[in-house]
Amino acid sequence: MDKNKKEFFMKNMLVRLETLQEGVLIVSDIFDPQGRLLARSPVTLDEKLKKLLQSRGVREVFIEDKKDEGRGEDDQSVKLKISTLKKCLNLLSSEKKDTDLKTIVLNTVEQFYMRNR
Repeated sequence: MDKNKKEFFMKNMLVRLETLQEGVLIVSDIFDPQGRLLARSPVTLDEKLKKLLQSRGVREVFIEDKKDEGRGEDDQSVKLKISTLKKCLNLLSSEKKDTDLKTIVLNTVEQFYMRNR
């Protein structure tokens, strides 16, 4: 993954359109499932745009991740989150391909928390 893409994914998050309220800033161009451009970024979500996107099959958009960069998390909080993730992943099927995916997800999350401490 090139540096620009990596930075984009570190600063932004993909969210379900249905969960967003008016006024949210969408930070990537929006295309319908057929690849047609519906809106250029940055664009502020309003009710009209939301209805248009939903009617054209758009389910998710990228918004700026507004997490508090300075809040930090203590070790106990991180351990609890990772433990909860492990429990959720264990509820998934135990097929080999799913086990590999669960390992990748867990390793990625653990690396993320350790790097951002």
